[in-house]
Amino acid sequence: MNEEKRTSLRWQLIVRMLSMMLPLFVLVWVIAHFSSQYFINAAFDRSLVRRTYALADRVEVLHGQVRVDLPVAARELLLFDQEDMLFHRIIDSRSRLIEGTRNMPQLPGKHGIKPGQLIIYDGIKDGENVRVAAFALSLRGTSANGVALVQVGETLTRRTAMAERATLAIVIPMLLMTLTAAAAIAYGVGRGLAPVARLRERLSGRQALDLSPVLLEGTPAELRPFMDEINSLLLRLSEAVEAQSRFVADAAHQLRTPIAGIRAQAEAALAGAGHDEAQHALTRIAQSAHTMGDLVQKLLVLARVDAAENTLRLERLDGTEVVRAVAREWVPAALAKGVDISFETQGQDAWMSGDAQLLREMLANLIDNSLRYGGTRITLSVCRSGQGVIWRVADNGPGIPEPLRAGVFAPFYRLSDGVEGAGLGLTIVQRIAYLHGAAVSLESGEGGAGLVASVSFPPLAA
Repeated sequence: MNEEKRTSLRWQLIVRMLSMMLPLFVLVWVIAHFSSQYFINAAFDRSLVRRTYALADRVEVLHGQVRVDLPVAARELLLFDQEDMLFHRIIDSRSRLIEGTRNMPQLPGKHGIKPGQLIIYDGIKDGENVRVAAFALSLRGTSANGVALVQVGETLTRRTAMAERATLAIVIPMLLMTLTAAAAIAYGVGRGLAPVARLRERLSGRQALDLSPVLLEGTPAELRPFMDEINSLLLRLSEAVEAQSRFVADAAHQLRTPIAGIRAQAEAALAGAGHDEAQHALTRIAQSAHTMGDLVQKLLVLARVDAAENTLRLERLDGTEVVRAVAREWVPAALAKGVDISFETQGQDAWMSGDAQLLREMLANLIDNSLRYGGTRITLSVCRSGQGVIWRVADNGPGIPEPLRAGVFAPFYRLSDGVEGAGLGLTIVQRIAYLHGAAVSLESGEGGAGLVASVSFPPLAA
């Protein structure tokens, strides 16, 4: 079975419905077989009993001897059959043969049968399965006295043939009904899934960038929750595409300014200006190139963070060591700007789950943001809160007014145009925190001065 058929909803429905009918068909066949066998056996057993009683009626006692008065016509009537082999035996109480064949299937049980009792049992004679009726004829009150055992048996050829014909008479119509039902099921499933086919055609005819909701007119009630989820997904996808378009437009706008500056300064330098003017132009070109390089680097980091959502691999990390290592890396940059950078810890274990490279990038952006907008002191700290870990980056700079804090996480948002930067640092911080199930908060420092950026990580999974 190919993959398409194996995953086909229509095929699965047909197979499951037929798989429920198959046991029913087998059950009907078994019931028909044993029922027909039971009733046919009962009918043949009654005939066998009548033959046995008729033969017993021909047993008489004459001068103390048991004999059978069975004329030829009666013998043929009682003991002749066109399909089955009939046989009989009559023995006296001393097991002496009075009439019939000596080779007879043995009576069941150890105690035989009582006078006047008739039993029917199965046996084997000459390698064939046979059915035997045995009647214990009481001879009490006669000169012979005792019991004469009358046995009449027959092979099972006619019984078996009739049972098979009766079974087929029931099973064949049932099989035809099953095949008809299977065809009806296949047709019904096809008609029932017609709305799915129409929906598929409706979706396949849409343009690649058509993210408008799918019309639900004529959609079955069972499919509406599914289509509601698809429409919800299309809405989210449309919003994501729109946000991506805005992001690309903003990125192009941000890149346009340094590129225009580089072009203008290069043209001024090529226009034959003096040495001082050329040096100034080259300095401005270097600054614009640095700004553009910083923007491109931030864009690459942001793209890598977005791509990591589906490939993120978390590992067990010591949060204290991660912060300490990043703080050491930023000491030269802080000293170059005359900023004192320090690290504090409570001395407790700060184990957490995360991607070390992304977490270092997040912390680097928080430190870089403090260096650009902060004052003269930056303090990095690690502490525990319940089972989780909190990282803090505090500075004594001007801080961020509370009404503006919610908006600073938007891409390309900058508090001041006079400060160099791409406006993507806090956007990257928030997205990396989201990937780790962490929360970012911005608060004022002690006495309302400065800014404290806190990242609260969830407890380490067991």
